[in-house]
Amino acid sequence: MTTQKITIKDLQLNVSIRGQGSPLLLLNGLGGLIRTFDPLRDELADYRTITLDVPGVGKSQMPRWPMRLPRHADLIAELLKQLGIDQVDVFGVSWGGALAQEFALRYPGMVRRLILAATSAGPAMLVKPADILDFFASSKSPRQHTQKGSRNSLQTLLRFGVTKGMLTANPRTYYHQLTALIGWTSLLRLFRLRQRTLILTGERDTLVRLYNAHILRRTIRRAELRTLQGEGHFFVVTSARRTAEAIREFLCRQHDDEEPVPMMGDARVDVDVRG
Repeated sequence: MTTQKITIKDLQLNVSIRGQGSPLLLLNGLGGLIRTFDPLRDELADYRTITLDVPGVGKSQMPRWPMRLPRHADLIAELLKQLGIDQVDVFGVSWGGALAQEFALRYPGMVRRLILAATSAGPAMLVKPADILDFFASSKSPRQHTQKGSRNSLQTLLRFGVTKGMLTANPRTYYHQLTALIGWTSLLRLFRLRQRTLILTGERDTLVRLYNAHILRRTIRRAELRTLQGEGHFFVVTSARRTAEAIREFLCRQHDDEEPVPMMGDARVDVDVRG
């Protein structure tokens, strides 16, 4: 995997661009490294996928002070402008789903379609900093870590991600990203979104419960919901092919009020459509 360093507003970001098709921006979850998206990008090889380590994550520069979510969105806009991309489809998972919402709200003209995965409109997805601290403290004791991980879905997810090299092991990163969400909500602004939006959720997601997806579907005017049966919070990794099929079908579906997009592949999914 090749990456490049791009400086945006005095912050050096680690960015990865792959493929030659339609541009698709991938925004990662809490602590997510670029390689987290490798399985999904392998399935979406016919797209030009753009992803990055957000500030403070992986090989991207740690800002001096924690950034709020709107500033993260501003950085994404500047990044796309530097890359010469005027409009992009956006996929955001978990924490990245919150960032995707904020980006689409602040820069509606830059977003063609929006995909929100395992995420919510605000406080319901907040993770307690104490839980993060507890995870890294318990990791020093393998026995304690195993016991707690079997009882706590967050710690189980963190253990899986860190062990697989998909999530950062730097506790400071998580504090910065959690700070970005403090007081943030999109709930009262989502009615402004005009983009067609796909909401993906795992049936067994114990971190961001299913009701969050239904709230998004009912609040966003042109939204549709797809539930991945048997999947949990990390379905982007554990079920990359099913996730890619849902993404491709949604992005390639043609509508009279949009420019035609070539249909790639023959994947089809059942969706609950609203608007």
